[in-house]
Amino acid sequence: MVKFNPTVKTYKSIVGAVPKNKTFNITLKLDKNVGVNRVFFCFYKDGGILYRRFMPCVKQADFCTYKLKISFAEKGLYFYYFEAETNCGVKFVCASDSLDGVLCDRAESAYQLTVYETSSKNAYWFAGGVVYHIFVDRFCKDGVGGYPKNAKINADWYAIPDYRPVDGEVLNNEFFGGNISGILQKLKYIKSLGTTLIYLSPIFQSNSNHKYNTGDYLKIDEGFGNEEIFANFIQEANKLGIAVILDGVFSHTGDDSVYFNKYGNYDSCGAYQSKDSPYYGWYSFEEYPNKYKSWWGIDTLPEVEETNPSYIDFVCNKVVPKWFDMGVKGMRLDVADELPDGFLYPLCSAIKNCGDNVIIGEVWENATDKISYGVRRKYFQGGQLDSVMNYPLKDGIISLMNTGDGDAFVNLLKRQINNYPKHSLDKMFNLLSSHDTKRILTALSDVKVDGKDAQAAFRLDDEQLKKSKAKLKSAAVLQYTLYGVPCLFYGDEAGLQGFGDPFCRMCYPWGKEDKELVSFYKALGKLREDKLFAFAEVKNIKFKNGVLSYLRKDKKRWYHICVNTSGVLQKKPTKKGATTVFGEVEGILQPYGYSIAYFEQ
Repeated sequence: MVKFNPTVKTYKSIVGAVPKNKTFNITLKLDKNVGVNRVFFCFYKDGGILYRRFMPCVKQADFCTYKLKISFAEKGLYFYYFEAETNCGVKFVCASDSLDGVLCDRAESAYQLTVYETSSKNAYWFAGGVVYHIFVDRFCKDGVGGYPKNAKINADWYAIPDYRPVDGEVLNNEFFGGNISGILQKLKYIKSLGTTLIYLSPIFQSNSNHKYNTGDYLKIDEGFGNEEIFANFIQEANKLGIAVILDGVFSHTGDDSVYFNKYGNYDSCGAYQSKDSPYYGWYSFEEYPNKYKSWWGIDTLPEVEETNPSYIDFVCNKVVPKWFDMGVKGMRLDVADELPDGFLYPLCSAIKNCGDNVIIGEVWENATDKISYGVRRKYFQGGQLDSVMNYPLKDGIISLMNTGDGDAFVNLLKRQINNYPKHSLDKMFNLLSSHDTKRILTALSDVKVDGKDAQAAFRLDDEQLKKSKAKLKSAAVLQYTLYGVPCLFYGDEAGLQGFGDPFCRMCYPWGKEDKELVSFYKALGKLREDKLFAFAEVKNIKFKNGVLSYLRKDKKRWYHICVNTSGVLQKKPTKKGATTVFGEVEGILQPYGYSIAYFEQ
């Protein structure tokens, strides 16, 4: 009865978000038997006025075709549906789960349309690459650095991180000794994985192993190295074609910091010590000095008033230039959904003023329609983020491989294609594990283990590991061949297992790697060298009999990717003319198997 899907150019000439003032076509087809008299394109903003545009009928056959040329003069998030006046009254064409149009008796399930402002600095260089994410203390150590007073040094590199609280508090003061010199030592290995960018967990001075409680934004933690070592690391990485980005934590600082200085460990006059402190306005005190606003109620992480002019000036005019002048090429913004626009706009502007650098936000949901603290966010409307950590895709891939629900996954892909600007979709930060989540091998086992003691001791048995590795390979194929940029969390390629923090932060198992998985990831990294994976569209997404398939296609070349999400043998969809194949060659896909075929016209 209805033919419309915004992810198909036949119906929406610009797939995905559209630039401001850019004219595009909307085409709707309705079965002639519906008896339509007139059709209107109806759109609105949050709480805004509903606008209606008449759609003339341009063709009548079995389906009546209605077309409209339209553009939007204001950037923002819009919603739309179609209103059809029929012989039986008014009907509405709305979005189904798969974004196909459905005829309804009332307006519901509107389509989303992001309208954005274009920029000359979109970090296109980032697309098509591979990211390697390193939690610095746990990757590789070379020599011994300095540590905070309360540090607990673990000399056993392969030990399970300490997870037991002390007096009810998790101290995060156990150090294994990983440092920047150690990463430098392993640069050739990192490059062998196809890496084009290294994302470092926070490296600024701090008394914790994770460094998310910043002590001094202008100093590298002495346990990790110094500025000379860091500058040399960037230089050597660049020689190998690897850029480096940092983790920017700006929603809060540590209580043990230059700025708050609760314990008097710094020479500065911190906000905790005096209301005359230059940093006093950065924080919000309810009862000075011991009762203050803190991040998620954790009193060791006093929350910053990000829109304080002094704080904005400090971050944008001191912190950002210092590190980008040293050669940093981007920044991942911790808890970006907690950074207000009044801070995020000047921060992103400062980063872009230092060059065509990439800005990645930590947002766990659909970032194009995100509402945070009652405010609709504007991340992809221009002037803010280039990319976000693609947690919805991560969760979708894990669910797909564990449940076989391909329809839900296809719908997720279509909605992301529809919601994001194409240049941002090409740079989505696609992860399967992170320092905040289960290791992917463990997640794909779908094993439930309660309690920290049991989680610390748990390892997959041989049968579980075999199955989880098979799933992992197909999951990684999806991660590396869909739109966006794959982010490999250090050690996933080596077979690290583990539940959440701190078990997802085990040290890299040098000398004990799963060599089969390492070789597999090297091959995937090699595949990514084809620049078709940078900008080619994802097309013909299908799910049938447990097999997900799609194309990465430009005008003359394409890859056909197939993944068997089921635990049984499946027939591989056949395509004639393949010249090279990655994965399974035969016409049968093994349980959780994969195949990538390459074609040229």
